[in-house]
Amino acid sequence: MKRFLTQKLLLWKNLKKRKPLMINGARQVGKTYLVEQFGQNYFKKVITVDFKEDTGVHGIFEKNLNSDKIINEMSIYLDVDIDLKKDLIFFDEIQNCPRALTSLKYFYKYYPDAYVCCAGSLLGVGLNPGDFPVGKISTLNLYPMTFYEFLISMGESKLLEVIKTKDFSKSIHEKTWELLKIFFVTGGLPEVVSTYIENVKQPNVAFKQCRQLQKELFENYLNDISKHSGKIKAVRIEAAFKSVPAQLAKETRSKKFKFNGVLDNNSKFSYLQGPIEWLEKAGLVYKTLICNKAASPLLGYTSDNTFGLYMFDIGILGAVNNLSYKSILSGDYGSYKGYFAENFVLNELICNSGEDLFSWKEKQSQLEFLIDNQGEIIPVEVKSGINIRARSLREYIKKYHPETSYILSGLPPGKKDNVTYLPLYLAAEILNME
Repeated sequence: MKRFLTQKLLLWKNLKKRKPLMINGARQVGKTYLVEQFGQNYFKKVITVDFKEDTGVHGIFEKNLNSDKIINEMSIYLDVDIDLKKDLIFFDEIQNCPRALTSLKYFYKYYPDAYVCCAGSLLGVGLNPGDFPVGKISTLNLYPMTFYEFLISMGESKLLEVIKTKDFSKSIHEKTWELLKIFFVTGGLPEVVSTYIENVKQPNVAFKQCRQLQKELFENYLNDISKHSGKIKAVRIEAAFKSVPAQLAKETRSKKFKFNGVLDNNSKFSYLQGPIEWLEKAGLVYKTLICNKAASPLLGYTSDNTFGLYMFDIGILGAVNNLSYKSILSGDYGSYKGYFAENFVLNELICNSGEDLFSWKEKQSQLEFLIDNQGEIIPVEVKSGINIRARSLREYIKKYHPETSYILSGLPPGKKDNVTYLPLYLAAEILNME
């Protein structure tokens, strides 16, 4: 599976002097696969140390963190010669060995030309109270697969090249739309996508297996919450996590996350602020702050307790809400299509840019997303089908007169005045603005 983050890994590799590289991401987004494929393709060999699977290797880091000693003992322990100028050293599941995490700053100090890469779950690394080597490492974030990456995995690279031109036939649009509906079921977790591809000749079997795997993964996330947060905090964090898909599924919902009902008692922002921040750091939810005015900087027109929350993966969202894959493929899931499309677009924008997003609400008008493009604020309205009546966007344009606006929908590309119309599956193209 081709991941676009590989290009950034190559930039890191080609630096004359480099810091150790940390690949962050939620569990199951494909960190290990990405690094090992990168190592096999661009290095003489990959020296992998899995701190979760091999607890015996932890002892190498216990007494001291001298880089020479670590390399020598690793070479003996793993029975392999290590060439710092040609090999990639890969510390996997590094959150399980805090001392190894600390050792990275000494690799940076004494071996700035070495290729040291590590990966870890945000649940462990981002929340680890240990001695994190601030300023001594470089970081990259890996998210679930984007729709473009999904197309490549499905063997549709030529189709991707065509749709990115934004000039194609109705037949191409219809084919891509059908693939988008499949992606709405699978989401972007690599194991789920792989499961679908392996069983693609038996679609019903493939979709059922994907749904089963997604539910298992969701339970694993809940177990991880308990493991990393403690019993008391876990109750609040789990309640907040489960509430995100539940609130997105409500037919009459505002963009604002509702605190009432999340906990039996004390469902207030003050009680849920910590759990929500925890879920954000773990990479399991994404937040959009809601602006009451569209002016730069957008952050200046928000408040801490007024925001929307979304799931990190569209497939997990559908599975948790027990949304039938048959309903998604037929397009027969009523008003749910709206929140689904909205969450998909947010995932695409976050995964492709890594930047925070904002929503907008003034009086009775509200827009799904605002993007700050170097001071130019770009409004984005999301429609799940071919009905593109955009009252809120009209109100926004009347008040703020933006140079560029977008409507994402089920229609092919088009443009009228200053409004660009794109199909949902081209959401990432908003980030490629000239």
